Amino acid sequence: MDLWDMTKLLFRRWRISLPLLIIALVLVGVASQTVPPDYSAKAHIQLIPPPVVTGPDGRQKPIKNPWFDLGYAALGNAAMIDVTRQSVLKQMVADGLSDNVTVTVDRVPLFEIEAVGSSPEQATATAQRMLTLIKEAVAERQASLQVAESDLITTLALDDGTEVEVQNSKLMRVMVVALGAGLLLTAGVTIAADALLRRRARRRADAATEPPPAAGEGAVRPAGGNSAPGSSASFDGQLNQAGTAARVGSGPAVGAVAPRVPPQQPQAAAGDRVGQPPRREHPGAERPLRTDADPRRPASASADATVVLPVSHSNTWPRGGRTERP
Repeated sequence: MDLWDMTKLLFRRWRISLPLLIIALVLVGVASQTVPPDYSAKAHIQLIPPPVVTGPDGRQKPIKNPWFDLGYAALGNAAMIDVTRQSVLKQMVADGLSDNVTVTVDRVPLFEIEAVGSSPEQATATAQRMLTLIKEAVAERQASLQVAESDLITTLALDDGTEVEVQNSKLMRVMVVALGAGLLLTAGVTIAADALLRRRARRRADAATEPPPAAGEGAVRPAGGNSAPGSSASFDGQLNQAGTAARVGSGPAVGAVAPRVPPQQPQAAAGDRVGQPPRREHPGAERPLRTDADPRRPASASADATVVLPVSHSNTWPRGGRTERP
């Protein structure tokens, strides 16, 4: 998403982005009123060369000062190191001054001091303290080399830092940070809300375009009761399925209805005539032993045999429009 797309999104979702932008602007206004500005005081101090002494013969007396031979820049750098140490700055803060001090040395022997404080008084006092420290540092550096008083390099304060300027740099930084955070928060919340609203709209559209279920889909046929005359075949099929389920396994199925099986007629013997009563054997005749293979004797029931339960006589089965009793 580029900047143009982001702008269009903010305009399209103005109900969300506009209140957030107003809140961000209010925060910026509050920051501009609560954050105090900074005050800057500038001071300058000049290095003065030793005076030239002329002898009775009209010749100039040579200056016996190593710092003068090295140049003003060398002495200025040494003095700047002395006044910007951490111990010196901590002592200034302990005295109620500011440690936001900048000391620079130009090509000419000139020190420029800029002190930034929270109030005009603090900035002026910090600049004046730095002027005193530079003057003392220049004198100490020359005294360590035992330079004669007539050959000393002295200092001259050009201004004492009483002119104070108001700096709004800190205030501008705070306002920029607050405005940037507000814009980022507005963009993030607007993008998240737009994605959520799009997802909800897509779900509603999918739910509206979903086809309804078929009329016969999921229909359940009521159980029990007499069925219509044309449903006898369906009932017979269900009865056959129940009887088949009852025969599977080692025992009868729970709740299965077994069909009624008519009693089997005994088969006639091989020598008997059809339609005549069976032959009676003589009481003294020996009867042949029957085995399980004898077709006239039913097989013995085993443990895995299927037990067929008779149907109660109170049930009636509709078939072909009339009621038949078993």
